[in-house]
Amino acid sequence: MSDKQRFRLGDYLNQPPQYYHATFGYIAHKVNQQHKKIPLILLKDIYLVDENDKKIRLSKKADFKDHKGNHIVADHLWVKLTKPWFELPDELLYGDEVYFRASVETYNIVRKDVLDQRQAIWDKAKKKSDQIYKRWAKYTEDHYRKNFSLSLNKMKEKQKKIMEQAKEDQAQLSLVDYGLNHIDKIKVVRSKRAMYGVEREPYSYQQYKKQGYKYSSYLAAKSMNYAKRKAPRQQL
Repeated sequence: MSDKQRFRLGDYLNQPPQYYHATFGYIAHKVNQQHKKIPLILLKDIYLVDENDKKIRLSKKADFKDHKGNHIVADHLWVKLTKPWFELPDELLYGDEVYFRASVETYNIVRKDVLDQRQAIWDKAKKKSDQIYKRWAKYTEDHYRKNFSLSLNKMKEKQKKIMEQAKEDQAQLSLVDYGLNHIDKIKVVRSKRAMYGVEREPYSYQQYKKQGYKYSSYLAAKSMNYAKRKAPRQQL
């Protein structure tokens, strides 16, 4: 699974909720800062739709597509397993397709590739700045100037512009990523035929409220085992 940044979702940050179509992957958990296990759903190939699940075509050059050729806003993302998911008539299985309404949120990330790119920008600017100084120093040494101070100030101004531009370029490589939150109005638009011996069970929000992680871990184990059987070649 690729690790493409979900930059396209940034267009809808601080905007009214939009509708999205996605393919269900499986349920898993993460541990938050309070050491509490939070149930999450992996969604794949997310693209923008209207309230009737009609595709909204995107056209930016930087857009990327899923295996069906759809212009997607994210190749994958994790969303919280919240009450609206439990209100579906039956549990979701790997490959099912849903659409829903959601708002875009941001969260901080630490990505080595982004940090490396930021450092490369700074190193390149620093090298260019040093080269400007060396050329200025060499020329000043060979040609004594009466306007030495003026020349020095111009050289420093060039260096300043280079480093300021580097800071702006670094800022373009944002250490934030985008996700979806406040999901509601979930509808199942395509249910894959379950594998032999597997029955879809209805979710129970009451059971989740009563048992918490014990119930969500049961859902996660069943969901992941099914996904591994359905797509054994994919890394889960």
